[in-house]
Amino acid sequence: MSNTNILASAILATSVLAAGIALPGVASAKDWIEKVQIRQGIDVVPIYVSANKGGYTGIKTKSHTFLLDLYARATSGERIVALQLGASSDVSYFEYSDLWGKSFDNRDVGAGSKRTVSIGYDAKLPMKQIYWYGPNPKRACELNLQHLMNKGMKKQEILSKERTVTVHASFGLDAVAARKNKAKKGYNKKSSKGWNMMNTTTQTAGYKYEVRVVCGAGNNKVGG
Repeated sequence: MSNTNILASAILATSVLAAGIALPGVASAKDWIEKVQIRQGIDVVPIYVSANKGGYTGIKTKSHTFLLDLYARATSGERIVALQLGASSDVSYFEYSDLWGKSFDNRDVGAGSKRTVSIGYDAKLPMKQIYWYGPNPKRACELNLQHLMNKGMKKQEILSKERTVTVHASFGLDAVAARKNKAKKGYNKKSSKGWNMMNTTTQTAGYKYEVRVVCGAGNNKVGG
């Protein structure tokens, strides 16, 4: 791939992920995947940020469960053999990452028998493992506080009651596809009889997951 194409792909990835939709990987000569997608379920549970009279003090919520619908579809002669979900759009089934991740393979994806794989997965992540796309919940509350003060409201008035803002967590899904005959034989790192990194193709989608945040009142306790 030329440097020009690499730069164009990077620009596309940034702009599409910012829109909060699936981000397809760049097609190759042996691209065997039609579509990779992450969708968000109905998430009504907010993240709570604590406050006192001086401002917002920290994220009170310890973890959050993300309701994810994962989807991948291979072309007619191939099968989906694995998925890798990660807490970033930069995710790969075959490469290690320090960020949170979850692999789906073998029976999770039909043991190499399915062209289309659809999985509903609830990912419960501690706050420290969430990769925020933009400000984290506490920072989002602080930015909203500043915004309202710039509009003429007094700090004490703003902090006298709960406020609601929105943040986004980043996720990525990497799908792996193999030829039907390789897919049936399963993963084999050392032999070409099964599928492995050398005889498969991958495609990645990124998604920014919207989460509601309750910015607590400075003179009241906030839930969580």
